[in-house]
Amino acid sequence: MKAQLLRRFAHTAIGVMTPMAGVRWATDAFSSTRTLGLRPDNVLPLGADRFTVTGNTDVPNGFLWGEGGAAEGTALLVHGWAADSSSMHSLVPPLRDLGFRVAAFDGPAHGVRDGDQATMTQYTRAVGAVLDTLGDVRVVVAHSLGGIAAIGAAVERTGRPLDCLVLVAPACTLGGVLERWDGGGLRLTPAVVEGIYGELHRRNGVPVSHWDIVGLGASFERPVLVLHDPDDPMVPYSDAEAVAAGLKDATLVSKPGTGHMGILMSKDVSTAVSAFVTEHRNRNRQGIV
Repeated sequence: MKAQLLRRFAHTAIGVMTPMAGVRWATDAFSSTRTLGLRPDNVLPLGADRFTVTGNTDVPNGFLWGEGGAAEGTALLVHGWAADSSSMHSLVPPLRDLGFRVAAFDGPAHGVRDGDQATMTQYTRAVGAVLDTLGDVRVVVAHSLGGIAAIGAAVERTGRPLDCLVLVAPACTLGGVLERWDGGGLRLTPAVVEGIYGELHRRNGVPVSHWDIVGLGASFERPVLVLHDPDDPMVPYSDAEAVAAGLKDATLVSKPGTGHMGILMSKDVSTAVSAFVTEHRNRNRQGIV
């Protein structure tokens, strides 16, 4: 508490003396990828091989289960903000059991990557580079803010053989996340919040409003499964409802009592993911869209 008060005092003082410095400081805090304090050792997860990602210096490599390839293609796991690929590991076995090879990676400035800040533009480009590198991704499972990056990358690659997409506890918009943000201990005035919007626009190259699953996914034709805990303490259930209502072919399934991170480890959730993937893999095989 004392450290938080000192931080708030310092931010306020800097904001009074040099307003733009205060805005940049607040934007840095919002863009932090280390709020959970995660800096894992750079070791291979059990059973995985490393693969090289081409065309993206932020994410030079990732992890692959089933290096020799698989008849069903690849399932890609995209972790949420301030987490890392290990948060998705519980989904590896059920997807491997369906015959997929499974890929995961630590996003820009996440996990084993260098740095402690990133932009949504960087994350989306990283997902796109992984999709391009792997080439045969049939399924994408994304968590939380990773869903925005996943859908943003997927819609730019309409020629890819994607069967379906799963969004777990998705944050619908980056703007919504910013409006709910408590400032990380900083005292945010309306002027500072407005400044953060402008600074994020500058850093991302697009306005904050661009990062909207429904807006980005307006042309997305593939089936989407949305899984969310109605009592999620980090991302409101209304975000999942907005995603399901706004995308062309989305199904919302409530998973009470799983929480925001715990939902990834729920056996019930992995079963739902497996059933959905199996259904839409088979439909696509039969030419049913």
